[in-house]
Amino acid sequence: MGVTRDLLCILRDFHYPTLISTKGALPASEPYLSLLAEMNVVVRLSAAGIPEVLRKMVEPRTDGFAATIRTIGHLSERGITCGLRIQPIFPGYEEEALAMAREAAAVGVKQLSFEYLKIPGESVKTEIAAVSRRLGYDVVERMRRLGVVRLGPDWTLSRDAKRPFVRRARQLSHELGVKFGAGDTEFIPWSDGKGCCGASELTQEEANHFAANFVGVIRSSLGRPDKRVRFDMLMDLWSPEQSIGNYMDWRRRIPPRQRDGLSDWLALMGRRWNGGKSPYSPAFFDGVVPTPDTDDAGFRIYDSSELAKELSG
Repeated sequence: MGVTRDLLCILRDFHYPTLISTKGALPASEPYLSLLAEMNVVVRLSAAGIPEVLRKMVEPRTDGFAATIRTIGHLSERGITCGLRIQPIFPGYEEEALAMAREAAAVGVKQLSFEYLKIPGESVKTEIAAVSRRLGYDVVERMRRLGVVRLGPDWTLSRDAKRPFVRRARQLSHELGVKFGAGDTEFIPWSDGKGCCGASELTQEEANHFAANFVGVIRSSLGRPDKRVRFDMLMDLWSPEQSIGNYMDWRRRIPPRQRDGLSDWLALMGRRWNGGKSPYSPAFFDGVVPTPDTDDAGFRIYDSSELAKELSG
């Protein structure tokens, strides 16, 4: 019915920063190709990090990576900024993921992001078991040997198991002249941009990312001589002053009497800052470690020196 086309026309008319994520080739066909060429847009294609002979098993409803490369090429020829998200990367196929990145850079991609496989606990005996049979090896057992951790309902490789590849992927992206994005949550501060899986604000006009969160304050600390990550640094970053409760699960809402004068967003950050309430705190992110010090309000102070050293290499 043309609803998507009409929406894109509105975004074009207002020159609104837009990110489109897709696995399909529709953006490279008319009328979308000409429309996108007039927009302030990044089109991010995605593909699993897997050998091409196995792609139909993992991505049965796609036309293969060659089609993805053709789409990126067509868009790039029209001056449309493209990204490639390689996700999920199956352990053992890291070289294939890096080869995909090289192919994409050769046809004009401006952003690359990489993210390892996460396994929902309920799918181990169903979808993942079926994929293992098709791939010819036990995916879960290989991850277990490399080192796995539980993150919410999902199982994922440990940060120690991921780090060597993330380091290589970041280095390769820079050698190719492409912006790097880390899709794995604990490595997001390694990204060139502020976004989760890419560098949209670095490759399109007037794009801004919300930064009043753990990643934002960690990034702010990297510019400080002492590399200290302090809760009060969040006050220097924009965050909503009005309630965000309507957008949250009722169990996550914090009553005003428990906010200590903070907005509910900052109270939410404060509840998790010292760790213990969830897996997330500044120390969840690779290269950030807790110190024995706390501020006057009792918030722990963290140190991002290890991260700063890694990113300077």
